[in-house]
Amino acid sequence: MSSERRSPLKDVFSHIKPSQYLDTAHFVEDVYQWIKARRKNYSYLEFADELGFSKTNVMHLIAKGKRRLSPKAADKIISVLHIKGPERMYFETLVRYQNARLSSERDALFERLTELKARCVVSPLEQSQLEYFSEWFHPVIREMVALSGFKPDPQWIVGHIEPRVLPEQARKSLILLQELGLVKLNEESGALELTDKNVTTGDEVANHAVVRYHQRNIEIGRESVMNFDHTERNVSSVTVAVSPEVFEQVADEIAAFRKRMLQLAEQCADPDRVYQLNIQFFPYTKSFKE
Repeated sequence: MSSERRSPLKDVFSHIKPSQYLDTAHFVEDVYQWIKARRKNYSYLEFADELGFSKTNVMHLIAKGKRRLSPKAADKIISVLHIKGPERMYFETLVRYQNARLSSERDALFERLTELKARCVVSPLEQSQLEYFSEWFHPVIREMVALSGFKPDPQWIVGHIEPRVLPEQARKSLILLQELGLVKLNEESGALELTDKNVTTGDEVANHAVVRYHQRNIEIGRESVMNFDHTERNVSSVTVAVSPEVFEQVADEIAAFRKRMLQLAEQCADPDRVYQLNIQFFPYTKSFKE
């Protein structure tokens, strides 16, 4: 095989990083499409052959999510694409994460993915964004700033937040919120106050941030059933059978309700407590029509 035909494959790692993904199928597909855009009539069969697999549809199945990428197959991709350093460790961990069956193992591996992701992200701002969503209490402490009587003292925060956090965590959270411009110091009063700024993330951190954020809030929501009296919480569920069309309608209703909830919160003149609203609507079965 000529070096000319090999060059696009060698250049992939300079343009597509494994740490941008939470699904190996999407990574493999993007690698294939990147090479295909630079090589006329490029096929999945050639792709498989160049990566060291048999000249079959194996890479097509992996790229389309119909076959899991095994650790052994990942080693071949790592070798051919020259994936190195934290990116290599991230890719190896991602493969283990997607092949893990126990939820406890998946949780531990996702924690490791988040740690490695922080090492792969270069921008200090993006590192701060990732950190903000990696812990449930950062958004909570931000909302606490708006409450009457709030004190920017870690010990005070520890005494008023549930579940409990460590004073050092509260201290670092206050620093992070100011670094991200989510709260600011009023020079006249010396008090912290909210800003109008919201946290937005680029593609580098968005997937990890959203997944980690939802994971932790769902866990804490589950614990709230035991930690709070029914007069202090509202937890309910319903199981229904719907079509794809009705699913879209439900999603629209949820979006409208979420916006209404934000409007009600904004109209509240004297809030005295921070609440978390989780809305979950997910499938329990595969489609009977597949």
